Amino acid sequence: MRAFLTYILLFISSVAMAGQETVNFTTKDGCRIEAYYSAASSGALVFINTHGLGSDKNEWGSFQKALGERGYGWLSLDLRGHGGSGTCGGKKADYRNFSKADWANASRDLEAAAAWLKKKGVPAKRLVFCGASIGANLSVKAARAAGPAAVILLSPGLDYAGLKPEKYFPGGAYRVLIAAAQDDPYAWQSALPLFKAARAGHAAATLDGISGHGVNMFKAPKVIPAVLDWAAGK
Repeated sequence: MRAFLTYILLFISSVAMAGQETVNFTTKDGCRIEAYYSAASSGALVFINTHGLGSDKNEWGSFQKALGERGYGWLSLDLRGHGGSGTCGGKKADYRNFSKADWANASRDLEAAAAWLKKKGVPAKRLVFCGASIGANLSVKAARAAGPAAVILLSPGLDYAGLKPEKYFPGGAYRVLIAAAQDDPYAWQSALPLFKAARAGHAAATLDGISGHGVNMFKAPKVIPAVLDWAAGK
């Protein structure tokens, strides 16, 4: 009986993610990017989710479930050199060997994601860039060119691998949400100056009273609903 119930639960879980597919696209500098894609309900937001250092697209599972429940779509990336995105220009790519220049170029992964969605009929005004840790910094950099509706930064830093978000905030009309936890010292110390930089040109907000780094903040039940309520303008 227990095995049967386990099977049923797994079946239900697979049905919940049935709309998700694995897709691939190529950046302007020749990196092959793998991602999970699920289309949104008509006219709803689509989230471009970018993971942290050494992780991959699978870290967004609980967040994607919540997105689907609200009718939102998603494109969750494996950054170049991570997961299924292992080649750039026909050569093997491994984030462990990246220089600061390599990390700077990784914002092209997000730009390519936005371009791929545009071909699917999703305009920039329906996009939300959501990044964790170094993925947050990359989201700010890419937003300057892509012009999404909003950017969600989970544990951003003033400087991750040479990526400094402050200088990328000027320009664009997107909204900004910054989430950082007091038990995550570097992100916590980075949050206030980044908020001030964002507020100079954008409608900016912070999410406080949380714990953990990046998507680990989602372990607290209140965090994902708060993030999605903000994205919806509530």
